[in-house]
Amino acid sequence: MENAIYMLQKKLKQSNIEFIFSGTFSQGLIEELGMALKQRMQLQQAKKRKISSAFFTFVEQTQNIKQYEVSKENTEDFLAIVGSGVIAISKTDSGYCVNSGNTILNRDISSLKEKLDKIISMNDEELTNYFREVSRREVDMNRGRCGLGLI
Repeated sequence: MENAIYMLQKKLKQSNIEFIFSGTFSQGLIEELGMALKQRMQLQQAKKRKISSAFFTFVEQTQNIKQYEVSKENTEDFLAIVGSGVIAISKTDSGYCVNSGNTILNRDISSLKEKLDKIISMNDEELTNYFREVSRREVDMNRGRCGLGLI
C-alpha cells in the first residue's frame, strides 16, 4: 500500500495536480473543500481573479455531481453512481484548470450530450450571453441550482 500511495503522489505531481477529491460530495464537504482550495491558492499568491474563477468553477462542478447523485437517491440505480464523483485542480502556465467527472446512467447520456453540444457550438459572445441569461434565472429550489455548471 505504501508504494501505491507514493506512486499516486508521484503521478499527481507529474500531472501538476494540486488538489483532488474522489467520492461522495455533500454540501458541507463542498464548502470545506472550497475553503481549503481558496486558502491553498492564496498561499501560492494566486491573483484574486484566478482564485475566484477556480473557486466558482469548483463549486459549480461539485454541485452538478452532488445534484446528479441526489437525484438518483431512493432508486435502484443509486448504487451504480454513488461515490463516483471526482474533481482535480491542476496548475497550468496560465493559471489553474478544474477537471471533474462522475458516472452517469446510459439513459441520461443523450440529454447531457444535447446540452453539451449546444454549449460547444457557441462562440465566445454567444456563450457569454447564454451565461448571463441562465444566471438571471431564479434558482430552482427543488433542485438547488441555477444551471450554470456546464457553461
